[in-house]
Amino acid sequence: MHLFFRLTLFTLLLLASFNQRAIAQNQSEPIRLTIPQSVITQVIRALLPIHIDTHSKSVDGDITIINISNLQLTEGHLACRLHLAGNNLALLTEIAGHDIRLKVGAIELDVTSDAALRFDPKKQTLYIKPVINDVAKNNTGGNGEIGKALIAMLNGREYPVSMKNLDPLVAEAGAKTVTINTKIANIEAKPKEVQLSLHPMISTQ
Repeated sequence: MHLFFRLTLFTLLLLASFNQRAIAQNQSEPIRLTIPQSVITQVIRALLPIHIDTHSKSVDGDITIINISNLQLTEGHLACRLHLAGNNLALLTEIAGHDIRLKVGAIELDVTSDAALRFDPKKQTLYIKPVINDVAKNNTGGNGEIGKALIAMLNGREYPVSMKNLDPLVAEAGAKTVTINTKIANIEAKPKEVQLSLHPMISTQ
């Protein structure tokens, strides 16, 4: 009986060891792509103008990033200069239980910002969290209450950027077709570059 138990335990350990090796062999190492800072700058400029979600208890209206310049990538952060334009703006407040909407019109702000980047692989979403470091003195209305409220709204708030699935790589050799689908595992800001880690999923037909 003891011999049978030992043989059974030994067999189970061998099977577990074999399965772990098989799983490790089937798990491909991630594909790493490096995107230079100059390319990131070109991509961002191609996306301009960028409209900002203004869901806030203090400010309402249309906020747009008109220009992005002096972009610098560092460890986990992106620093740049932003030229913002606001239209149909209003200050929102509450007095004696009544909501007050004070229309203030248009505003332009030229600011420097440092943004932290983080990627959520489950949601496939990149989050950008800016902090305004400096406001240029030549702004239109930037020193008033609406300018301060706008900066307060932008500061420390995470803005999600949904990442779409990348197109698969397809290779044909003779009668076989190999397809490599990828899923983003991580996006990291590094000095003067952005690094993408991709999980490959390989299939053949």
